[in-house]
Amino acid sequence: MEKERIEELERKISSLEEDVAKLKSLVYKTNSSRPAVHAPPKQRQETAKRPAQTVAKSSQAIEEPVDWEKVLFQTWLPRIFIFVFIIGVLWGFKAASDYGLMNENAKVVLGFVVSIGFAVTGHFQIKKSRLVLGQVLVGGAIPILMLTTFAMHSLYHLAGPTLAFMLNATWIILGIAATVFYRSQALGIISAVGGVLVPFLIESNSPNALVFIGYETLLYIAFLYVAVKQKYSILYVLSAVLLNLTLLIYYSFVGDNGVKELLGMAILIQHLCLLSSFFLSKSVLQIYAFTLLSSLAVTYGWLLAVFNDGTTTLVLLALVIIYVLGAYAARSSKEKFEFFITYLIVAVAFFIHQLVDLREGVILYVIQGLAVYYIAMTYKNLLHQLFSYTIYILSATYILVTPIEEVLSLPTLNWLIVLASILVFIWISIQKTEEDEHDTFKIGGSIIFSILSLIFATEVTVAGTTDLSANIQTLIMTAVWLVLSIAAFIIGSLKTFKTSTYVGVGILFLTLFKLVLYDLPFIPMAIRALLFIVLGAIGLIISRLFYKKK
Repeated sequence: MEKERIEELERKISSLEEDVAKLKSLVYKTNSSRPAVHAPPKQRQETAKRPAQTVAKSSQAIEEPVDWEKVLFQTWLPRIFIFVFIIGVLWGFKAASDYGLMNENAKVVLGFVVSIGFAVTGHFQIKKSRLVLGQVLVGGAIPILMLTTFAMHSLYHLAGPTLAFMLNATWIILGIAATVFYRSQALGIISAVGGVLVPFLIESNSPNALVFIGYETLLYIAFLYVAVKQKYSILYVLSAVLLNLTLLIYYSFVGDNGVKELLGMAILIQHLCLLSSFFLSKSVLQIYAFTLLSSLAVTYGWLLAVFNDGTTTLVLLALVIIYVLGAYAARSSKEKFEFFITYLIVAVAFFIHQLVDLREGVILYVIQGLAVYYIAMTYKNLLHQLFSYTIYILSATYILVTPIEEVLSLPTLNWLIVLASILVFIWISIQKTEEDEHDTFKIGGSIIFSILSLIFATEVTVAGTTDLSANIQTLIMTAVWLVLSIAAFIIGSLKTFKTSTYVGVGILFLTLFKLVLYDLPFIPMAIRALLFIVLGAIGLIISRLFYKKK
C-alpha cells in the first residue's frame, strides 16, 4: 500500500515537471526567439525517482515571513487593551458613584449590560473571521460578570452568598461552553483563573471546607477534561497549578482545623486524573508526561504535610502498585512504558525515604540507582540514565563522606556494597554498550574503584589501629597498601581485566610516595630499610612479570 502511494506520488511529480517545462517553453517563445528549454529526459527520470520525503522536506524548508503587523496589531493589541478597558470601566463606575451620578442598582445593571455587550460583539467579530479580537471580547465578558457579581454581593449587599455563588458558577459554566464552542484556549484560561477565585469573592459567616475543596476539585476536573479534549497544553498545566496554589493558600489561612484529609484527597484525585489522562491519551504528549512527573513530587510533598507517616506510607505503596500495573498495561507502547518506569522509579525512591531512616536505608538508594541504570541502558532512555546517575551519585556520596569509626559497623558494610556496586556498574556498561566503548568503562571504572578501595582500606585501618602507636599504624597502613597493589596486579594479570595491572602499579608508586614524603620521619632505620627492600623487590618482580608476558 505504501509502495503504491509513493509510485503514484512520483508519477504526479514527473507529470508536473513536464507541465512546468512546457510553460517555460511558452514563456521563452513569447519573450524571445530562443528555443524552449526542456529538461533532458534522463534528468526528469532522476528527479522523478527522488524519494517523496525529500520533496516534502524541501517544501517545508520554505518558511513564510512573519507578519509582524498581524502579530502586533491583531493578536497582542486587543489582548493588552481589553484589560485596560476593564480597568477603565471599574474606575468609571467608581467615579460615577463618587459624584452621585449612579446608584448601586444602576451600576450592577450596567455591569451586566456591558458584559453582555462584550459577549455579543465578540460573537459577531468571530463570525466575521476576526478571531483574536472576538475571542478577547468574549473572554472579557467573563471577568466583568464576575466582578459585577462580586460588587453586588460584597460591596452593595444586594445578593446573599448562595445567589452570588450560583451566579459565579453560571459564569464559569458559560466560560467553559464558550471555550469549547469557539475553540479558544484563551477563553479557557480566563475562565479557569476566574473560577478558582470565585470562593474568595464570596463572603460567608460559616464557610464550609468540604464545599470549598469540593468545588475547586470539580472545577479542576472540568477544565482538565476541556484541556484534554481540545488539546490545550497551557490550560492543562495551568489548571493543575491553580488547584495546588488555591489549596495551598486556603491551607495557609485555615491551618489544620480538620481539613488536612480533605486537602490530601483533593491532591490525590488530581494526581489520579493526570495519570488517567496520560494513560488514555492515544499519543504520548510530552506535556502530559512531565506534568504527571511534577505532580508526583508535589503530591508527595502534600502527603508529608497533611497525612501521618502510616497513611503516607500506605498511599505511596498504592502509587507504586498503580505504576507497576500502568507499566505492564502500557508495555505495547515504548514511550508510555518508559515514562511509567520513570514514575515507578521516583515513587519507589519516595517510598524508601518514607519507609526507612536515611542513615540506615541509604544503601537501598544505591541499589535502586543500579537497577535504574540497568533499565536505562536496556531501553536506551536518556531520562532514566539521568535519574540513575542522580540517585546513585547522591546516595554513594552520602556513604563515602560518612566516617568509619569502627571496623565492624554499618558504614563499613555500606562502603563494601558501594565498592561492589561499582563493579556491577562497569559490568552493566560493558554488557549494554558497543565494543569500542568497553575500554573507556574498564579504565575509568577501574581507576575509580582502586582509588575508593585505597580510601576504604585507609579508613578501616585507621579505625582498627586507634589504640596502637603511630609507628605501628604507619607500618600497617603501608602493608595494607602493598597488599592492595599486589591484589590489583594479580587481578590485572587475567586477560579479561588487564586495566587493573596498571592500577596496581599506580598504587605501588603511591605507596612509594607515601613512604618517602610522609612515613620516613616516623619509622626507625631498621624497619625503613626492610620496607624499602620489600617495596623494591615487589617492583622488580612486577617488572620481570611484564617481560615474561611480552
